[in-house]
Amino acid sequence: MTRHADLIVLGGGPAGAVSAWLAAREGLGVLLVDPDRQRPRIEGLSPRLHRWLAQQGLLRGFAHTHGPLRRQVDWAGISDSNAEHVVLRGALDAHLRQAAVAAGAVPVVASGRPEAGGAVLSDGRRLHAPLVIDARGRNAPATAGRAPATVALSGWVRAALPPGIRLTAFARGWLWRVALPDGRVWAQAMLDAAGEGDPQARLLAALVEAEPALCAAPAGPVLAREAAPRLPAPVADLALLRVGDAFAAMDPLSGHGQFWAVSSALAVAAVRRTLAARPGSGPLCRRFLIRRAWESSLHQMRVGRDFLRAETRFRDAPFWSARRDFPDDHPLIAPTAPRIEPAILVEDGLLAERELLCTPRSPGGIGWFGAIPAPEVWRLWQRGGEAALQARWGGAAPALARKLLSEIAPWPASAA
Repeated sequence: MTRHADLIVLGGGPAGAVSAWLAAREGLGVLLVDPDRQRPRIEGLSPRLHRWLAQQGLLRGFAHTHGPLRRQVDWAGISDSNAEHVVLRGALDAHLRQAAVAAGAVPVVASGRPEAGGAVLSDGRRLHAPLVIDARGRNAPATAGRAPATVALSGWVRAALPPGIRLTAFARGWLWRVALPDGRVWAQAMLDAAGEGDPQARLLAALVEAEPALCAAPAGPVLAREAAPRLPAPVADLALLRVGDAFAAMDPLSGHGQFWAVSSALAVAAVRRTLAARPGSGPLCRRFLIRRAWESSLHQMRVGRDFLRAETRFRDAPFWSARRDFPDDHPLIAPTAPRIEPAILVEDGLLAERELLCTPRSPGGIGWFGAIPAPEVWRLWQRGGEAALQARWGGAAPALARKLLSEIAPWPASAA
């Protein structure tokens, strides 16, 4: 049996489901392949992603987001932190897949892998399409550039705790614990993959060491997942586009994983449109994907690295010493003077070569202050300060000046 479509999406997590939703809304024939058997787990949901999903209507009718919950930290002398939302990940994935189906995507309940001209399913069926998006997460083939092997062990535990989140460093790793308003408690320990013992025993030992109030045995099966950050996979065949963890896996300490998944789906949607609308745009699309993935992954890996380095109590313990220097020793934010650089941006849904203003606050570059090109604002500022902005944009000049000054002011590394 074979089926034909305009696009095949392999994997129905946030990256794959949003990819399918975007393409189906644009009128493409989409096959969304997912085995629909992910085990439940709790994950953090960044404010930016929560806001974007809500704005798109993708959280309508979804009742499995909790928060914001207050977060406490026992790390590098820090005892308190901000708040965050958490989400039941399996429920979110299913909800986003339903949104894709409602937009017109056709669900295929199976697992699969890409092949030339489409995909082959685990039962031998073949699907055909000119474009495949690989959103299989860490089930996709790994690249060579990744951190020391790390495992995330997680599960529900029995404990009477007030609602909130706690992040705790300990000698053999770190623990992220979430107490939900309904009384359930989720714990996730990040440990070296080579440790001894079965997953349940290792998670229990981590609970005893990191938070003695959770020393009761996990209440149910323990989920074990590979969790090391991965550098981006090569971009070769543009008929096969990777998104999310299948492309590059973020450092769990960065808190950027789900945002990266969805933002990479948006980026690949722009690539997909550009390839269709502008023959010969392959080199441009490839440069965009490579640069974006490397900049994002290196930045988030350096965030995690610096967070690890800040915790000095366990610096000589094997878990910590093995991870202190990945991915490199470059600073998170290198000192930079404001400058204008060429870049590839998404403009009206398509890729376009434009200029960016790179600043101490935004070393990766910004294209716009609202609807006004940031490089043009900087050029006029250099010529005549706020008076030049006033002559060009009138009453908008004071706000533009404030935004520009905020960008070009020295940005302390501690603020990153």
